[in-house]
Amino acid sequence: MNINKKKQEQADADSSKVRLKQLSLIQSLIHVKFKDKNLLNRALIHRSYVNESSTGKIKDNERLEYLGDSVLGLIVNEYLFKRFEDYPEGDLAKIKSAVVSEPTLAKVARDIKLGNYLLMGKGEELSGGRDRSSILANSFEALIGAVYLDQGLKECRNFILSLLKKDIERIDRMTYLRDPKTTLQEYVQKKYKERPVYEVMEENGPDHKKEFIVRLIINGVEVSKGTGTSKRKAEMTAAEHILKKIDKGMAEF
Repeated sequence: MNINKKKQEQADADSSKVRLKQLSLIQSLIHVKFKDKNLLNRALIHRSYVNESSTGKIKDNERLEYLGDSVLGLIVNEYLFKRFEDYPEGDLAKIKSAVVSEPTLAKVARDIKLGNYLLMGKGEELSGGRDRSSILANSFEALIGAVYLDQGLKECRNFILSLLKKDIERIDRMTYLRDPKTTLQEYVQKKYKERPVYEVMEENGPDHKKEFIVRLIINGVEVSKGTGTSKRKAEMTAAEHILKKIDKGMAEF
């Protein structure tokens, strides 16, 4: 019995050493030295790990994620407000929405290899959890929450912007977020010396609750469709769909 107990204690000690090394590596990657490494560790614990744990002392990162989401929103909004002085509120809101979206946050999490340092259940890991965008995005928000609690707002701002500034500038260049129809028209006129054509395909519902479906034709080819509560909104949706594909290199016409 004592031998088994000693073996377990040795295994726990070895596991702790490995974890401390991992935490040291992630601190080097994000250029933040934590005063309380327990906060950092908790930020990297997925709920599946807690569910499979035999003790009731381990806590997951969901409360830190909740906090980090709010801190992220504040810092991004503050930066956009100062960086883009001439943009109206609607434009700032669209850029902010794209910056704090799951794809953007998951991309940043992959850049710092966050998935390598997560503690998660075996089942979650075997199903590809370490590279699942939702888990990476949520864990990055939890990490932000931990940095904020450990380092304060100023250092947390530096941490967030050091990782997100390039993406903010990239998203700002995606002008279809602000005015997709104008952006597409400029693109098509430059390439084909003609304008995009929008045709109403369907008009459904009562007058107070209309839904329009339009198709977008470029160079004689239907390239996308859009729906909306007005013709303009449906046209904007159709333009945005094709601009996203163009931006990703997935469309050529």
